[in-house]
Amino acid sequence: MKRAAHTAARQEARRLPEASLLAYQRRALTEAAENGYVALAEMAAPHIGGVYDLRLAAAWNTAAGEAMPEILPYWGELATSEEQARALLDELGVSVRGLAGDLNIDGSLGSRTAALRAGYSDAVGERGCLYLSAEQAGAHLAACSLLGIQGGFHVIGDAGLDAALEALELAAAEVGEQRVRAAGHRFEHVEVADPKSVQQLARYSVTVSAQPRFDADWGKEGGMYEQRLGSRSRSMNPFASFYAAGVPICFGSDSPVTPLRPWSSVRACLEHHNHAERISARAAFLGHTRAGWRAAKHHNPMAGQLVPGAPASFAVWDAEELMVQVADGRVQSWSTDPRARTPLLPALDTGVDPVCLQTVKDGVELYSSPALRS
Repeated sequence: MKRAAHTAARQEARRLPEASLLAYQRRALTEAAENGYVALAEMAAPHIGGVYDLRLAAAWNTAAGEAMPEILPYWGELATSEEQARALLDELGVSVRGLAGDLNIDGSLGSRTAALRAGYSDAVGERGCLYLSAEQAGAHLAACSLLGIQGGFHVIGDAGLDAALEALELAAAEVGEQRVRAAGHRFEHVEVADPKSVQQLARYSVTVSAQPRFDADWGKEGGMYEQRLGSRSRSMNPFASFYAAGVPICFGSDSPVTPLRPWSSVRACLEHHNHAERISARAAFLGHTRAGWRAAKHHNPMAGQLVPGAPASFAVWDAEELMVQVADGRVQSWSTDPRARTPLLPALDTGVDPVCLQTVKDGVELYSSPALRS
């Protein structure tokens, strides 16, 4: 009943005229450019904003006279077969990166709808909700794999991840493990994952799209995660474990859940509440840049890098100082010796985030701060 009421309220609130939708999209894209973003993954879905909203968003990529960050669109609608998946893609009228994103296997920890193996610590008997069965999810991944496109889901709880991993097994049994791996499927969030689950994600080359600010906002002692999961919260958002197992991982904001502030997201990786899951600033930076393009299966393998031959897409930042920052001072994963020429990044322990001065996409300026011209 609560879920149906929430969905109805959200859909009603988003029945907006075209002019309002465009104004909100322009505002969001402008804020992104002002904070150094040259592209955004748009996680559209029938229950989020509908096809019309998706089409308006994708149209910014070809809009004349307004230079905006690129939209990398996904569509979160369930497919039951290869034929239905192809029909869905044809009906959209927009080229999408995949049938993935906000296709929910489960809900969220805040609302206690993320599906858990054991009950919520602060709500006896509650274990969340599974919105899709492993069989439904498996048919979806099999269909996407046959088409060679990304499939994927919103999945947060460990029971939700169990269903997603079983879906991978079912899809592999139907179409072959190699096809499943080649499709480069993408799971959003994956906040509660044990070592065995991490290994399964690596086996199937599933990209995890994670949000470091979730840990910064809710992972601290006494925070929402601990309230909901108790001692289980310590192993949440296992960034270092993903890297160690070879799981492809990219980082984002899940805006508007957390703000479009990339350097605070990098800092959250350095300051993870579980010291064993901290990663270096360099690894976090790559997770926010090059990895994002690869997660979207961008055609140019050089995207997200400042090297000869790469697209001229970058941001210019005003930083107080530069340094090499590692997750654990006892273990230097990147050399701090200047002679090693390890690229320096803004110091993130000063209490002040770098300020974006300029954002450029494919050689076209998206944003320029007045301070850059003064």
